[in-house]
Amino acid sequence: MVKGFRGRLFDFRSDSDIFDLENGFRFFENGLLVVEDGKVIAAGDYTQIIKQINLEIKVESFGKSFIFPGFVDAHVHSVQTKAISSHGNQLLDWLETYVFPNESKFSAPEYADHHTRFFFDQLLKNGTTTAAIYPAVFDESVDAVFKIAHELNMRVIAGKTWMDRNAPQNLIEKPHQSYESTSSQIEKWHEKGRSHYAITPRYAITSSPESLELAASLLKEHPGLYVQTHISENKQEIEVVNNHYNHHKGYLDVYDSHGLLTPRTLLGHGIYLTDPELERIAAAGAAIVHCPTSNLFLGSGLFDYHKVLNHKIALAIGSDVGGGTSFSMLRNLHDAYKISALKNNLREKHNGHFTTLNPIEAFYLLTLGGARSLSLDQYIGNFDRGKEADFVVIDPTMNQLLNYRIEGADSLEEVLFALMMMGDEQIVQATFVFGENVAGK
Repeated sequence: MVKGFRGRLFDFRSDSDIFDLENGFRFFENGLLVVEDGKVIAAGDYTQIIKQINLEIKVESFGKSFIFPGFVDAHVHSVQTKAISSHGNQLLDWLETYVFPNESKFSAPEYADHHTRFFFDQLLKNGTTTAAIYPAVFDESVDAVFKIAHELNMRVIAGKTWMDRNAPQNLIEKPHQSYESTSSQIEKWHEKGRSHYAITPRYAITSSPESLELAASLLKEHPGLYVQTHISENKQEIEVVNNHYNHHKGYLDVYDSHGLLTPRTLLGHGIYLTDPELERIAAAGAAIVHCPTSNLFLGSGLFDYHKVLNHKIALAIGSDVGGGTSFSMLRNLHDAYKISALKNNLREKHNGHFTTLNPIEAFYLLTLGGARSLSLDQYIGNFDRGKEADFVVIDPTMNQLLNYRIEGADSLEEVLFALMMMGDEQIVQATFVFGENVAGK
């Protein structure tokens, strides 16, 4: 079935990158997106596309609303929604006090199903159509993620969290048990529909050398797997890692020496990575995921996104719920901008001017840039012909103050900046997955 969607169409060309976005984006004030069987067959100016399409199509008009490619959340925990905005601690204490008790409940299938459905509902209400997800150590929590994503036809990356030390006993699993159950899950879920499996050692503190070795062995046995983990999020965390792995050159070397640094490795946070570590990440082709609301909420530190980009490292944005305080990727851009502003106040101007996150860069990171960081840009990220039709409709009029702010705006950049600084789930009019409305108001 062929369907058309009319509105203010915005995306990025496939040959664009974050270092040259001046002419890398496409914007059509009167745009048309044409979808057949869940995939894009045309996108561009309405008057031109409607003439070119030699088909009878039913067009759904969204007026002055924006149509963006679906947002990518590159780091989020499906088992931490109940822990969101839990008061009073930094990372390690916060995990012990709030997160681990919440994750312990996901061994019960009914509980896992109910709360994971709520989690996906929140993603979609906020315009997120693709996510890299951390379940718990329990197979039930992983199955719930993939089962519900399959029902929704969402493209997701997820995998069983591995922990074999320095965690509550009911969340610890021996390395060979994690290996065996993960092997079974890979056969069950990896590359089935729109699902991808990620080997997921939580972080070096909860991972023994034996665990990391077995995790890496799965990468050799099953081509195309992802790796996702945390790194250099918190100063206390780094000290503990260095004590546990004192014969290594640093935090990154713990993963690298075990063969876990690949072009499909997603490194969450990375606030305190050194220049040599950044150089190694760039050489390996791995990606870093910036988690702004989480970094601010837990007081972890200020991520230097320009420093990361200067090393030519793939970068994405993650909500990191429940450390993050919002599923809204717009709210995460809001905090990412403020972090960039604070970081610039702590250093000298670059070439005579401050280099804060600009709105074109920001929306690139949420769409095509996020897709590239997840090695999924052949499927999603923009409106090229043949791409999967995941998109979000944003209506600024649903926020009175925001709408007032952008009336008579001088440029598209000014409007996009207002969207990312003032927008949230309130302005998400509809979310489409594979051409179907799965969250509309």
